[in-house]
Amino acid sequence: MRASRSLQLLLLLPVTLVVLAALLVIYGALSSVRQQFDVASAAQTGDLQVIEDAAGFSRDIGLIQKRMSVALEGAFAGSLTELQLYRMHTTIVNDLDGLGQRVRRLADSELVLDANHNSARGLQEEFEAYRHFVIMSTDVLAVDPSVASAFMEQAQEHFREFSIFSSRIVALLAKRSQERNALQTETFSSVHTRVLGIGLFGLALLFALTYLVARGASQRMLDIADALSTLTDSNEARIPLPAIEAMHRRSRGEFGRIAGTLLNFRNAIERRRKAEEEAFQLAFYDPLTRLPNRRLLVERLQHALQMCERQHNLVAVMMLDLDDFKRINDTRGHGVGDRVLIETARRLAGALGEGDTVARLGGDEYAILLESLGPDAKQAAAEVEHRAERITRVLAEPFALEGDTLFVTASIGITLFDDRLQSLDDPLKHAETAMYQAKKDGRDTFRFYDPAMQAQLEARLSMEAELRQSMERGQLELFYQIQVDEHDRVDGLEALLRWRHPERGLVSPAQFIPLAEESGLILPIGQWVLHTACRQLRAWADHPQRAGLSIAVNVSARQFRQEDFVAQVRGVLQDSGADPRRLKLELTESTVLEDVEATIRRMQELRALGVRFSMDDFGTGYSSLQYLKRLPLDQLKIDQSFVRDIIADSDDAVIVQTIIAMSHALGLEVIAEGVETREQQRILLEQGCRSYQGYLFGRPLPLAELDPLLP
Repeated sequence: MRASRSLQLLLLLPVTLVVLAALLVIYGALSSVRQQFDVASAAQTGDLQVIEDAAGFSRDIGLIQKRMSVALEGAFAGSLTELQLYRMHTTIVNDLDGLGQRVRRLADSELVLDANHNSARGLQEEFEAYRHFVIMSTDVLAVDPSVASAFMEQAQEHFREFSIFSSRIVALLAKRSQERNALQTETFSSVHTRVLGIGLFGLALLFALTYLVARGASQRMLDIADALSTLTDSNEARIPLPAIEAMHRRSRGEFGRIAGTLLNFRNAIERRRKAEEEAFQLAFYDPLTRLPNRRLLVERLQHALQMCERQHNLVAVMMLDLDDFKRINDTRGHGVGDRVLIETARRLAGALGEGDTVARLGGDEYAILLESLGPDAKQAAAEVEHRAERITRVLAEPFALEGDTLFVTASIGITLFDDRLQSLDDPLKHAETAMYQAKKDGRDTFRFYDPAMQAQLEARLSMEAELRQSMERGQLELFYQIQVDEHDRVDGLEALLRWRHPERGLVSPAQFIPLAEESGLILPIGQWVLHTACRQLRAWADHPQRAGLSIAVNVSARQFRQEDFVAQVRGVLQDSGADPRRLKLELTESTVLEDVEATIRRMQELRALGVRFSMDDFGTGYSSLQYLKRLPLDQLKIDQSFVRDIIADSDDAVIVQTIIAMSHALGLEVIAEGVETREQQRILLEQGCRSYQGYLFGRPLPLAELDPLLP
């Protein structure tokens, strides 16, 4: 019995020693693995934090961009007061300060400096430049929205550079993370081999005693190896490791800790991939519609051009802009507007083929890239036209939003190009030119690019730039055309804006007034005209024969619809000291009838100041007597198109007679413009019109040349 026990002890002694040695080796290997995992996890967590910060910067700057867009729109539209703009300025400055601290921490961190010192410095410099221009933009927002918009465009350039440095840092850190993963995989493979060899050796010596333990340990190690292989090979955003998760729940000791470390490592990889995906989405996709943005569209344009060179197929670009989208934002709110943009994106994507690209360029503007249209230009144009018609039909279907139904149309510009394309900017520029032509031709239609359109657009942009400088360079001046009574006595004048260009000479108002309307320059120009006319009224007030003269000033619809227009007029009258009874504001029918109730309130406030009103070009619009009798008007002006043919055209004569009779019935004065002959004056007088304006009495003249015609 004792011998048997001794033999058992003798047999068990080496086995025990082998087991102990194996356990020590395994424990050391597993501890080394765990330590390496901990170090790798800590390093990975640091890199991921930097990547998450970099991904978050573009998102946070996007919020600042959105606030600036709202502020700019409000400043241009006059819908925001100076106090509101100041509060938005304060909010944006505070946000930029907080974001600046995060950028400095990121740029000064050892991880980023190790990754690329130049990118860290460039990241910080571009952000400071961006913040500088944004703050400059908000500083002048209330004073001059146009200058603020220019500053914001410069800020956009630095934001793009900032995004490039941020993406470069993320890419460098991601590469370093991949190299670290490869090293860890190699380490794990080596450790796995050693532990498996020890297990096999122990299994040969201790087959009978350690079978169950070896099988369990081997299974766990296989699970760990499979997990490592999965972590190395998988490209999915979510990496399932059910065996390791079960091991972590059930096991204690080293296997449990290794399982926990593996799960932490898995989570770190998933966070890194999520951060990379977010950074990619921010860099190449529109956050609202999830469509490609301009940057990704340009890359695909470049790829399409390469395909053109190999296959000699034509490619088309469409530029699409929703008609009158601003009205939806103004009347229904930006929330409804955003849903319209999302639904539009969905419909466009559904209306096109698999290889086509739909991108959102910003606001309500979309671009569509159509590839592989074949080498025949005529067939390609027919195919593109067919797709444009399909898009028009799809967008024509009602938009059901929040229980309401909206109808949306779009203007589409189209350009075709092949491998002879000179610049990647040309397709978008040409399509945009064609789109503007579609808008000009009535909207809800499409037009193909014509080189003449581009020349016309560039001339328009040049004139707009010169018009912006015309006020500060003193090139604008007022001409005056006299208005007379039935005895040819001067009783008033109309102020007419003229632009005396140093090279173009006198630029026709028909050229620059519509341009001023479209660009928003009509607001500062209109304010200048009002100031100048009122100062002239004050100057005449000291002249006995001219103190009773009135000046009629044309007011554009955009100028009149400003929320603070009444306050502007009141301020001009107070500053100039002009008699408000001598100021007559001329409004068109379209201006007063666009929002009748608001127009009446605004006119009544101005009437309370003493200002008078004349409806310009009466008879050319669609005035309703129901509204006309409610408007606090003083005068109707008969359009010259009726006066010109009053002698030869009986229809015009009847229209003029009707306008005069209606004016008298409503107790309004009536004046005819465009009177050029005594015969026209005689007919007008016979029908009851006793005030006239036209070349018969005097052309529009500058003040110096006008003086001899005045009393």
